[in-house]
Amino acid sequence: MVSTLFLGIAIHASFLFSSCRPFSTNHNLRSRQHDVSSIMSSSTSSSSLRSQVLDFIEPTTGVPVKLIGAMHYNPASIKLATDSINELAAEGKLGSIIIESCDIRWNATLENELVRKALLSEMKASHDLGIKYQRPVVLGDQRINITVDALKSGAKEAVLDLVQPWNGGWGRLIGSISLAQKRALPSGDEYLGGTAIFDPKLLFASPVSFIKYPLSYLVKSPVLAVVLTVLVLLSGPDSSDAYVADSASTTDIIESLGFSALETVIFARIFLKELLADRNEILATNILEQCQNYKVESSSSWLDKLFQTGSKTDKSTGATYAPGSVVGTPEDGGKTVVAVLGLAHLNGIKKILSKDD
Repeated sequence: MVSTLFLGIAIHASFLFSSCRPFSTNHNLRSRQHDVSSIMSSSTSSSSLRSQVLDFIEPTTGVPVKLIGAMHYNPASIKLATDSINELAAEGKLGSIIIESCDIRWNATLENELVRKALLSEMKASHDLGIKYQRPVVLGDQRINITVDALKSGAKEAVLDLVQPWNGGWGRLIGSISLAQKRALPSGDEYLGGTAIFDPKLLFASPVSFIKYPLSYLVKSPVLAVVLTVLVLLSGPDSSDAYVADSASTTDIIESLGFSALETVIFARIFLKELLADRNEILATNILEQCQNYKVESSSSWLDKLFQTGSKTDKSTGATYAPGSVVGTPEDGGKTVVAVLGLAHLNGIKKILSKDD
């Protein structure tokens, strides 16, 4: 039973430790006519995947934001991200690119030659296009060491609340899960719905994700991968299970269901809060700070513009740029800030940036 909890966490968290090989781009913008035909072709081929994209205007800066949702390592998601970035670049509207990674994880991918050559993700593909087009590429996620510490702390808090129902523990746990769910997974017409994950092209290519998830995890964290495998084997069915299945008592079934329910509650707590809601705040902050560099200054008078010094200093605070990336600076011209993220993050991040309380 315990292995189920760890596997659930591992499946979602594996991308945090995963790596990918460089993405080779052959998109050559030789002429405006070629640009238009390329855009039309890519738009047609990926139109069914537009259900994984959220486009909106960030209200405090007036800057367009494009959130691209991905099933990590999925070829369909990689195509959606690269087509979207290429299209904006061809139109001269590509601003900063924020990817769901941190400096620790990113540097680890560069050091791991095996993973870098064997695996490809939408994050690395987007990064390489940003470098090609000389646009700022931001590693916008919370640092992995902070996330790991938060997971440990969250799991501990959940367990303590579970074993202290007389002390308000169950109420705190339910309240924490409910609040995290509202923060991380809002719903409505302005958010992604079920069609985002059940898109045929995405599902058709999902076996690639299912293979590369554990593969990347095995390469990056072999000791933990071995531990998880042992837990699975120990908890899996054996020959004795078939013998006792018919004789299992009602008490045994209730106990089994009870343990499964407890695991689900603990996983829901740390998945919704530590893995989604808390990290959404960090990702949204980094997206907003990049928007500051493209802020629409419509209230300035002609006299203000005449004496404006035109500072080119990066307006984002503490942004972590990927190696080889240019640093963000204030620009005009209707740029769009792009963020390439896991699908589960999109609705929560849009809620934060849209100030939708």
